[in-house]
Formats: sequence, C-alpha cells, structure tokens
Amino acid sequence: MCLELEFFPTAADPVVLLSPSTPEKAEKLSQALSILVEDNNAVVDVHALPFISPVDGCRLSAQVIDEDIGAVLIENTKNHFKWQLTSQGWEFVLVLLDTMTEPDSSGYHYLGPDDETGDYLLILSTYYRWW
Repeated sequence: MCLELEFFPTAADPVVLLSPSTPEKAEKLSQALSILVEDNNAVVDVHALPFISPVDGCRLSAQVIDEDIGAVLIENTKNHFKWQLTSQGWEFVLVLLDTMTEPDSSGYHYLGPDDETGDYLLILSTYYRWW
C-alpha cells in the first residue's frame, strides 16, 4: 500500500495530507527529501515518488528557497502545490520524519515551519485520512 497524497480544501485549515504512514514509508520519504539539505537547486516531485499515490491528481513539489514558506497552491490549479523551505527547514522536516520511523510510532506531524506562512497545512499521519 502506498502513501496517499491528498488535498482537503474544506477542512477547518485546508490540508495536504500524506497517509497512512508507516515507519518504512517515513524512511523512504526522508531519504527522498534529504537531497534538499545538500542541494539548494534540487526539486523533489513528491507525487512522482514510487511509494506515493496521488489522489485526484494531487501534486506536491518540494524545493529549497530563501525563507520557510510551507505549502502553497500553484496559481490556477486546484491541487498542485509547492512545498518551500530553507535548507534548515528541510533539516527540521527530516528530524520530524525520523520520529515517524520508530516501530511503534503513531499519530501525525505538521511538516511545515514552526511559524507556518504557507496557505495550507502539510501533514504526515499514520492514520488513513485522519490527522
């Protein structure tokens, strides 16, 4: 079973959700995103990763920028997002993902900056469609 990438526009705070996570999926996501700490020009198309299953064509591209923004909707789309953080912001995300790789991990994490300025919450949850 893949990690589903789904957009919930009608939630109290609109949410981009990755679920259901397992320790193995969190590890794979961490490995895929780790390039963003090393290479400021890298872009990771999360939706195209082999263990990700986009729901209703949801797309998420992760990239390094000069400030921590979080998830923003690409103009003139309904569910295509840019996930924009600094190198340090990506290091923080990797730490959060690391906590989800423990065998008994459950729950969810907001995968954005502490002072999230993006328009949408990005959540990794061990529960299917629940955060």
